[in-house]
Amino acid sequence: MSLAAPIFMPYTPPQSPQPAYRWLKRSTLAPHSPEDSGESDAEADTLPHHPRAHTKPPMTHDVDMETDEESEPGCQERSAFLRLPIEIIDKVLTSFGDHDNISLARFAMTCQELRAHIHLDPDQSLWRDIFLQNYDDPRKAAAPWENAHTEDIDWRQKVKDREFVFRVLDLWQEEKWDEAIRHLDLICDTLLDMYLDLPSTAEDECQHHQDSPRPYRPRASKNTPILTYLCSSPLFIHLYRNHRLCPQSPGHPRLRPLAGARQIPQWSVRRQIRTHTNPKLARLHTLLPPHFDENDEADREWRGFMRELVYSIKGFSEANDHGPFHADGTVDWVICDAVGSVMMSNADEVMDNPEISEHWRDSIVPRSYGVEPTRGWGFSHVERPLELPSTQVWDWAGVEGTWEGSYAFIDYTDWISLNEPQLILQRGRVAQLDLTRYHEAVGDLMRLRLVLDDPTDPNSPTHHLPHIVSNLPVSNALPPIRFVGASLSSNDVEHPSPPLGFVRGTVQLTTDNPPQVRWTLVIRYGGADRWTLEAVQMGGRGSKRGFFGIWTDAAKEAHTPNGPLWYWKS
Repeated sequence: MSLAAPIFMPYTPPQSPQPAYRWLKRSTLAPHSPEDSGESDAEADTLPHHPRAHTKPPMTHDVDMETDEESEPGCQERSAFLRLPIEIIDKVLTSFGDHDNISLARFAMTCQELRAHIHLDPDQSLWRDIFLQNYDDPRKAAAPWENAHTEDIDWRQKVKDREFVFRVLDLWQEEKWDEAIRHLDLICDTLLDMYLDLPSTAEDECQHHQDSPRPYRPRASKNTPILTYLCSSPLFIHLYRNHRLCPQSPGHPRLRPLAGARQIPQWSVRRQIRTHTNPKLARLHTLLPPHFDENDEADREWRGFMRELVYSIKGFSEANDHGPFHADGTVDWVICDAVGSVMMSNADEVMDNPEISEHWRDSIVPRSYGVEPTRGWGFSHVERPLELPSTQVWDWAGVEGTWEGSYAFIDYTDWISLNEPQLILQRGRVAQLDLTRYHEAVGDLMRLRLVLDDPTDPNSPTHHLPHIVSNLPVSNALPPIRFVGASLSSNDVEHPSPPLGFVRGTVQLTTDNPPQVRWTLVIRYGGADRWTLEAVQMGGRGSKRGFFGIWTDAAKEAHTPNGPLWYWKS
């Protein structure tokens, strides 16, 4: 069904988390780069060494700092503050350093002894305490997997980087936005670092209670409101919209041929975008639902590029299992970003249509709460339950249950125009396909009822069916989960009817670090495999956002279409 012209809801950015994150002040003396924190490394090397650099025991109040009294004839007796026990000094410094980090740097400049204590303490206990006052503890993060050495955390550098990025995205005026591109890598790396530090929701994974009005209550995270705010900031949106293409990329190619043109260029817009799009910006953009203004030309052009990515067949082949992956088995975040943008935008439009919005109300939760739905159970504590029999399948990904979702598609003639321009030329005409104003069709809201499957069981419904195989490397850290189920229309809840299709599939880990959760589903109609779905769960196992992916013809016959899909657990 074709969608009517959408009515876009006005986008209101989230309120700044600054009241709870008070240590960033709007000061004209604030440093302008992550290095300008009140002291420099070269200058710090000239300071007297902090006692902890040579002794492991905690510093006590009667330990003297090394000073050259002859070079300081006016040197006075140590202040009463410096004669306090070091634990009290740290407590005082932390109490105002966690909300006014710049003043802490200035305070360090008043005395060599304080400067050495603040900047040269090798165990960085002061900076660790300041960090933990404002952010999630990375030592308890859900994401760490391989090469996660939490004992080597540079707390001071983390505070400096996050302070700088917050200041840039929150305080820099529009006339300075173009300067932010010089710090793009630092901004992306810092925001991704904050995301990977999110704690697991597994301990507080909520069951649905009839007396509870809230859909879920995961353990509180300090990072999620900050990430939601920063990734929604006008400057971050500017960076994403204007710098998602790397500098070596060609100019924006047109999404439609010129009227009267004699031929269609024999190159793929989608291939250029995919090759040169910044994957870090794309991954960060997947953390939040997109917001578009239909009346804004830049927004329309951007959405047109997202459609180009998901409906062009040139980027999907056996080399990536026709899904949002690279040939090495890692996730292609550019494709995931495009799928999420297209499908969640379509969901917004469906919700504005009173004739079909009722069944889509469950999609509100996966698109709400900012970054929160992309939190998952993580991999910090993944162990097979002791009480689970060895013969039983371990559902470490939470596969079993009911999943809701849908897919989108464009008219087949338009798909041919996009992917097989030679066929259009043979008919003596040029298709005027404008993806910037195109409104694709959205399928009915579907329900997948999934149960675990043991393919070695001779009574398994998949025992006689072809095995699902992958051409890509996968992680063997956790065993693959095989499942079966039925695909039903959302209307079947009130009016039961036979399932529309039989579903079988596999969930396994990708080779990313940390690994991502990959879904492969095959939908079978009339005794034959009809569609294959390849997807990635946003936020990993247990996340509320669900999985984004690409549907293709199961037989991969020539001239068969493809498009985006999105399912979430209900």
